[in-house]
Amino acid sequence: MTINTQNSIQEKIAEEFLATHSSAELQVKVTSAPPTKIEGYTLNATRKGDVVHATIGIALDHSLRYALNRLISWAATSEVELYVDEGPDFAVRGVVEGFYGKPWSHVQRMRGISYFGDYNMNTYFLAPKDIPWQRFNWRSPFDADFLSSTSELIEQGKKNAIDVVVCASPGLSVKYSDENDVDAVVNRYKQLFDLGARHFGLLWDDIAWELSHEEDIAMYVSTAAAHSDFTNRVWKKLLALDSHVALTVCPMHYSGRGNEPYLQELGASLHARINLMWTGRSIISEYLDIADAVIFERTTLRQPLYWDNFPVNDGGLQKNLYIGPVRGREVGLHKYSAGLVSNPMLQFEMSQLPLFTIGEYLWNSATYNPDDSWEKALIHRVDDKSDRMALRTFLRTTMGTAVGGDPAPDLRQVFRKGVTHWRAGKLAEAGETFIAAGQSIIDNHGFLLSPQFSEPLIIEEIEKWLEKYLIGGEVLIELGKILQGCCFNNFKGCISGTSEDIEALGALRERLEAHRKNLFGDQIEGPINELMAELQS
Repeated sequence: MTINTQNSIQEKIAEEFLATHSSAELQVKVTSAPPTKIEGYTLNATRKGDVVHATIGIALDHSLRYALNRLISWAATSEVELYVDEGPDFAVRGVVEGFYGKPWSHVQRMRGISYFGDYNMNTYFLAPKDIPWQRFNWRSPFDADFLSSTSELIEQGKKNAIDVVVCASPGLSVKYSDENDVDAVVNRYKQLFDLGARHFGLLWDDIAWELSHEEDIAMYVSTAAAHSDFTNRVWKKLLALDSHVALTVCPMHYSGRGNEPYLQELGASLHARINLMWTGRSIISEYLDIADAVIFERTTLRQPLYWDNFPVNDGGLQKNLYIGPVRGREVGLHKYSAGLVSNPMLQFEMSQLPLFTIGEYLWNSATYNPDDSWEKALIHRVDDKSDRMALRTFLRTTMGTAVGGDPAPDLRQVFRKGVTHWRAGKLAEAGETFIAAGQSIIDNHGFLLSPQFSEPLIIEEIEKWLEKYLIGGEVLIELGKILQGCCFNNFKGCISGTSEDIEALGALRERLEAHRKNLFGDQIEGPINELMAELQS
């Protein structure tokens, strides 16, 4: 691939793209052009034999990344011509590493920024809850090691069209009335500014609702007043550095109806250019819709910048893998929001599947198809087809997410077939259905753990869930054998069995429930309970 760029910024983006993407024979020329959408591009490509000639028109340098994503995707098809004039729906599109627990490593973050560029995102908030610099020792300047690694992240972001946003969370110990505390936050921002950062985060989430310092109690009528005053003072000093900087705030009250008194007071006092984050109706919202966004905007006098707590699995959610596609986000929500950033899972590799789908939703909510997008995400993440299909088989036992979806769609079909057989009195066929499904799981488990599987980093992350996967396969086989040993009572129209059968079923259920990781939804426990009840009747 040859890319003729216009300046050094575009050249860096092109070089990074060429270094990380296998390319067809492409000849690309970049020109200045006014696309229809902000951050958009025009792309005109033709295929002549094995060579693709393309002209990319952009108004913003970083839009080159999005055009290259589209071009290389199209080049993999057999189409002869392409012309598009397109751009993203959402202005801010990205990831907020804002979970509790072990944060991502520097190596993962560097890889992540490259992935986020693939997903047409443009923002990465660095805000891990359990790192001391974030919430505990925020008054101290960043040390040399942190600045060195963050400089690498910012540079990686520039090469992948991603703004890296480092956050401060002073709310656990801050004295709002103290100008020294304002300066402590601003001094950190200045350090980041010198590295090239132009967007900063100030987070008031997960702190005490009441003011604690006597000086603050005397000065402010409410916590909202303290937050707005402190934030505005920080903002004023940031503007002295550069009038084009951005500041995003996570308020103390970050979920709900969007019309809470705290938000109303905060929004009325906060400078109009400061973004306010919001998670929607709930901390983990099953849906995000336009009606709620309108209420938030009327209350705070600005559109929400969504902190979307999907697919995050910290705290009590760590037994779950939320690897399905994003659902329940309304078409057209971009017209009523400042943007959306997703809070991912602790598992970096597994997070990439839902994050891919989020990127597609944020780019074009009208054409977004959750299931199609998820299949594309799997192709993007796993090159080898055999490995990809084996992983897909496993992942489709945990597809249910905090925002909807069938947890185990393939297994549901197995049980529909098996239960239909047992309802018809065909216990041998019913048993064989479950035995075959169980053996298939065991075989697939063995393949995933074999040396030839090409994605060891993925296996390392899902190791505990694979233990549950194997248990599920073994339980299905035993369930099938129990069914084959039962009898069908034609008089009652149901299955009959012994007390030993009931006891054996109970032991299978307990074995599944004893493992702490969630898998299969209720697809195995539910039918076992149903069969136990039938045998007890």
